[in-house]
Amino acid sequence: MTSDQDGERRRAGSWASGVKERLVPGSRTLLRELFDFSSRPLPVLSRVQNRVLRQLPLIVSVVFALYVAVPGADALSDRLPLPWLVAVVIAVAQAAAVPLGLVRPVAAWWLSLAAMVPFPVLVVATQALPGRDSPWPWTEPGFLAHLVVTLLVAWRVHTPLFVTQWVVSILAGGVLGLMLPPSEAGHGLVSFGILSAFGLALQAALRGRREARRQLRRQERLTEIERFRRTVLEERARIARELHDVVAHHMSVVAVQAEAAPYLVPDPPQPLDESFRSIRRNALAALSELRHILGMMRSDEPSADGRYVPQPTLANIEELVGNVRAAGLRVETEISGTPRALPNRVELSAFRILQEALSNVLRHAPGAEVRVELSYGGSALTLRVINSPAAAAVPRQGGKGHGLLGMRERAAMLGGTLHVGPMDDGWFEVRALLPAGEGEDS
Repeated sequence: MTSDQDGERRRAGSWASGVKERLVPGSRTLLRELFDFSSRPLPVLSRVQNRVLRQLPLIVSVVFALYVAVPGADALSDRLPLPWLVAVVIAVAQAAAVPLGLVRPVAAWWLSLAAMVPFPVLVVATQALPGRDSPWPWTEPGFLAHLVVTLLVAWRVHTPLFVTQWVVSILAGGVLGLMLPPSEAGHGLVSFGILSAFGLALQAALRGRREARRQLRRQERLTEIERFRRTVLEERARIARELHDVVAHHMSVVAVQAEAAPYLVPDPPQPLDESFRSIRRNALAALSELRHILGMMRSDEPSADGRYVPQPTLANIEELVGNVRAAGLRVETEISGTPRALPNRVELSAFRILQEALSNVLRHAPGAEVRVELSYGGSALTLRVINSPAAAAVPRQGGKGHGLLGMRERAAMLGGTLHVGPMDDGWFEVRALLPAGEGEDS
């Protein structure tokens, strides 16, 4: 055997196994549904206010069942030498399948299919052959009842199931029709096949149209949600631009005044000059980060050179601590463990938590002593900021900030924890435990 033939056989085998894998589970599901006699919710006219008219489908089905039950019993008793009670039972079984199809469609179809069997079997057994114009293998009322049940069940079940039921009905009718000579059989089955196929095709078209409209409404809702989100993002971008204009103006004024202030005083003291220089550096740094954030919000995609993404790391701690010292705090730093590069988001979150903790000390405890402890563990980074009580009474600031909430969110985002609260000796503590994420890209 050549390699080409072997490859073709392998491809054919894989195709056959793929078809089997798709068909076998579907066949088992269809077979299980074909014998699922569970009930379904009774259909009602939900838009109708009258309580009686809301039950119109049930009312119509019961009236139709009565309409076919009486002539069905008469037809059976006239054409077969049967007791009238037996004819009534068969006719009622055929008619009862119609209202039953509203709540138990599969059971109704099986009942209607079973109710069509006694007539042809008894006709053959008693040699009471029907005329050429009589439907076979049903009576006229039985033919009408089974046709309605078939269409009603198709309305209540999904497409593969009602197609299977239609095929089974045709096969069952064909088997029963062959019990008579060919010249006497078949025209009722052909009529049933044509009428039911037309009705099923119409229902399938209406169902497809309804499903298309449902999908269209769903897509419209998704489009509306997306439009709303886009509007919100555009509004946020507009507010960010306006905020940039306002804050940038005032920070620029602060930077210019801080630079010019030493020249307004002859021979200014060295600490005063350093303080103004620190104010100017912080104002320019705030402007730079504000421009970076605004650029990031304006861009649809992150910039390749990263100029729009302000990402300070733990290497910038000394610069941050130096700025805080220039503002009047006494800060000591202690680093334990082996410093190493951590993932960007871990270092950025740690820096922002430290920045917010020091800012809170500046606002609520000016002049306090601060100790910053950074511990590199095997699987986690521990950041601790503690401060003594304020050196003097500090006026209570109005408004409610979001600093603590931001710190908690940053820690939770990494799967870490944050503890904030007073200590037994009166000092205040901020302690964050952040997973180091050794296995991730930094």
